Amino acid sequence: MMDFIIPILYLLASVIGIVSRKFSYIMIILSSVYFIFVGFNFTVLTSYFILISSLVWIVVGLYSLSYGNSYGKWLHILISIDVFGMSLILLSTNYLWLITGWEIMSISSYLIIGINKMIYRPAFVFMVFSEFSTVSIIISAILTFSISGSFAIESPVSPLIYLLVSLGAFLKMGMFPFMIAEWLPIAHGSAPANASGIFSATMTLMGVFLIYKMTLFLRYDIYLQYIGLFFLITGVITLFFGSIYAYISENTKMLAGFSTIENQGAILMAFGLYLISSNLLIKDFILNVIIIYSLAHSLGKTGLFLAIGTSGTEEFATLKYNNGKTYNLGLLLITLSLSGLFPTIGGLATWMLLESFFMQAYLGGYIGAVAIIAGSILAISEGMSSGAMFKIISFFSSKDKENAHRKRLESVVIFSLGLSLTLIFIISTLIVHSPFVGGAPPLFIPNGFSIISRLNSNIFGILTPFYITGLILIITLVVYVSFGNPSGRNVRVWNSGIPINERYTSFAYSNNIRLMLKRVLQKGLNESQQEQYLVPDIFWNKMNEFAISLRKYSRSFSRHFMNSSILWYMIYMIISFLAIVLLAANI
Repeated sequence: MMDFIIPILYLLASVIGIVSRKFSYIMIILSSVYFIFVGFNFTVLTSYFILISSLVWIVVGLYSLSYGNSYGKWLHILISIDVFGMSLILLSTNYLWLITGWEIMSISSYLIIGINKMIYRPAFVFMVFSEFSTVSIIISAILTFSISGSFAIESPVSPLIYLLVSLGAFLKMGMFPFMIAEWLPIAHGSAPANASGIFSATMTLMGVFLIYKMTLFLRYDIYLQYIGLFFLITGVITLFFGSIYAYISENTKMLAGFSTIENQGAILMAFGLYLISSNLLIKDFILNVIIIYSLAHSLGKTGLFLAIGTSGTEEFATLKYNNGKTYNLGLLLITLSLSGLFPTIGGLATWMLLESFFMQAYLGGYIGAVAIIAGSILAISEGMSSGAMFKIISFFSSKDKENAHRKRLESVVIFSLGLSLTLIFIISTLIVHSPFVGGAPPLFIPNGFSIISRLNSNIFGILTPFYITGLILIITLVVYVSFGNPSGRNVRVWNSGIPINERYTSFAYSNNIRLMLKRVLQKGLNESQQEQYLVPDIFWNKMNEFAISLRKYSRSFSRHFMNSSILWYMIYMIISFLAIVLLAANI
């Protein structure tokens, strides 16, 4: 019965939106609460995606009660339809419902992006990638039906079907090589803040959910190791470049969009390690890692996009308002989580992911060597991501900006979301499944208070969220009582290799990375271009070179062979006839 009630409730919210914007969002909030109540089951791993998605929709709904008055009647109606499509995906048991929900989600998102700024290119690019994604899933559905005679997703999943579905999910997640068009940051940056939060947190989550669900139904096959290596390499490249591009971005929404790509790359690395690892405990641990990382990313990225919406601008250079202590504290906790730092759930997610790679490295072999390399790049990228997040908190909460105590509800939502990331970290032992929850009684840590990484019966690492949070709070209070608020001091502005300006800019903040990676990033910028967003060019250059080569080859081929010569047409017909005869003979 739930399969019909939940989507109908979200669809009803879009109908209510014709009459009332606020009641439409209230309906989304109440429906999401009900979705958690009837759809979440602690013992069913896939139901955690219902919990994560519903929490995001509740937060966005609360935020939207005071946000978006200027968007008229279209925004809340389309958001309701978007959520309706995602609910179909989460509840789908066969490919027909999955494809229906996938298309509803894609079309409503396309309309949100296109209508917002009336700039067609971002919306069209988004839709092109979305349709390629749908085609990949449709092909998977056809292959499944041809093998099993059923469209059920739970049918035995072959490596080919798994790979095709994953490629469809990659497109939604913005994975390499699909990130070369920067379609995901551009699309998310072209939508209103509340819609961007939904796109980044739950639309990309649908890709993760789809791969996760298919992974649980995989049949063992030797080719899965090769798919795992492909996932791992793709995830590493996506993670590394996503973190770099986030760090250098001068557009706040683009920064958040590239941060999403970086997070999705980390999750894909976890899937890759799951496929290549033969240790059952590590594989089980990774299933928990993906849930925790998805939770941290979804809530954190929702908070980041909502905070950007409250700031009133999308460019670092035009940031004007400091929205007060409540907003700043919430944003601090959100950026700490997205940086993979304690005491937030993002810190736990990063620790667990690194533990997975280092445990595999400890086992040795060529897979161990691959794991240590991937884990090292993960650590470097997390550091780059931390730099991007500190760029956000530094320039958003700068004291030289005007205080703006408007949009009180929005600031409260951002603060509450930031605080929840810490509270979820404290109670995270209730989310992680055994045998990875324990304690250390000799160290006065009761059983059930620690998260443990294991290799067979041996403990590899241990982390106690409650104690870590308490220790950080105590140290913070001691430092504050001892030294109080830091006093300001005037120093000469250091602009990181660009001409001295009267103030320290975000461009100068990340110019050190531009200088170190000048062969990867765009070069030859003059002083007037310093405040513009830098488009990475390494992938664009290679893509253009490939396109030019392909065009030259096509012209040469057409001139020599497709030149209206009857001789060549006769050759084509003979070859085609022989091929058909041979094929028919084999059949």
